[in-house]
Amino acid sequence: MSTLYLIRHGQASFGTPDYDRLSPAGMQQVAHLREHLEASEGLPQRLFSGRLRRQRETAQILAGQAAADREALAEFDEYDADALLRLHAVRAPAGSAGVPEHGTGSIDARAFQRRLESAGLAWVEGALGDDCPETWTAFRARVARGLESLMAREGRGRRLAVCTSAGVIGAAVGHVLGLADREALRLSWSIHNASITRLQYAGARVSLLTFNAVPHLERADRLALITYR
Repeated sequence: MSTLYLIRHGQASFGTPDYDRLSPAGMQQVAHLREHLEASEGLPQRLFSGRLRRQRETAQILAGQAAADREALAEFDEYDADALLRLHAVRAPAGSAGVPEHGTGSIDARAFQRRLESAGLAWVEGALGDDCPETWTAFRARVARGLESLMAREGRGRRLAVCTSAGVIGAAVGHVLGLADREALRLSWSIHNASITRLQYAGARVSLLTFNAVPHLERADRLALITYR
């Protein structure tokens, strides 16, 4: 059997001009995760990530000075949330006011999340039109293709990690469990920064062992580091 960890990136720089980088808290979250893995199961033999900066920075911190290989793969890039929000604002403008894109003004995190959820459901239902940079169907297929290709390529007896984003993890778990589209997307809304989702596989057989775990942050002096955004 092989183990594949799907690790959500550490907290990004929400509300700043450059969202796609880890915040200081995000760096701490990932450093604690690295310490936890070293002390328990050991670091993965190979590290993968999407190509976004926050995903690659997470993989870099996890690798530390270890010899684990790192590779960035397009299949594990997150969907373009800002593009979905722009399209949704045009098609359903009510409630859009006061919810700017990353880095364009003061952002209320809860209002942003509500708007993102509305835009996401419209995306899944195909209600955002042909201007989407990627349809939900294409996104889910891309993630499934990346997951299956990685497992087939790496084979048995391996311990791998993919540093990616919440939407990708929701789609991946949805693929493994055979969930409907809306349920796969909804999973992504509950995923913590720097959390562990663990899959076990042998050939085409894949099982979900752990979902959205943060044991490295579940102690009194670290609870403030358990974040969604």
